[in-house]
Amino acid sequence: MRQILLSFFALVITIPTLAQNWVTDESMEETVMLEDNQLKVLYFTASWCGPCRYMKPIMQDIDEDETVDTTVYFMDTDSNIADDILKVNSIPAYFFIKNGRVLGRTGSAVKREDMVDMIERHDDMTIEGNLLAYRGKPSKHELIAGANPKLTVENLETIWYDAHQLNALSWKIYQKLTDPQDIACALILIQRSIELEEFTSNLETYAHLLAKNGENRKALKMAKKAKRKAEKNNEFTGIIEELITKLEA
Repeated sequence: MRQILLSFFALVITIPTLAQNWVTDESMEETVMLEDNQLKVLYFTASWCGPCRYMKPIMQDIDEDETVDTTVYFMDTDSNIADDILKVNSIPAYFFIKNGRVLGRTGSAVKREDMVDMIERHDDMTIEGNLLAYRGKPSKHELIAGANPKLTVENLETIWYDAHQLNALSWKIYQKLTDPQDIACALILIQRSIELEEFTSNLETYAHLLAKNGENRKALKMAKKAKRKAEKNNEFTGIIEELITKLEA
């Protein structure tokens, strides 16, 4: 009987720990990435981390505090790859996320009142920024190096999961480089960007790169798609209209 009671009390003691919102790479979509207009804190931690042990009860208390409109999600960096993809180089680390978009990030141990202040400030922000690229989404495109010495596979791998950085680099290649190998590299990068998240700017970049590569028919089709998306989102269409005019001439 004594052993049964000890087991029961041990179970009761562990309940608060189990109640924490632990997430994994696989469960992020239905938790952290929910589009419900609530601010979420993705908290990266590990059992061996001293500052994390200090922050654990603070983050748990904030999560349970009904006066703070947020949900704290705990992620073990030893059991998941999201931290590697997101370049979390030190822990504890905190990502402030709303509707799947990153509003900010910070790290190190902080006082409870400072964390609550950060949560409230991020909660008041306009919802914009990149979608949290946590998935390490597989690609049908194989990364290739360019002729430019900076366009190595090793360098390019660091942005392989960031749609906006891929688009920005592809546009720079379009503007400044002419070597066919660099253009081929940029075409892979921009297709990967669109694969991760389709938006007007990367469709425009893809259209321009196709045109520069002599693929005018495909470029025109992509340019018209970019224009439709821009019009739908009430975005500027001047640059893409100029390309369409040139391709239709």
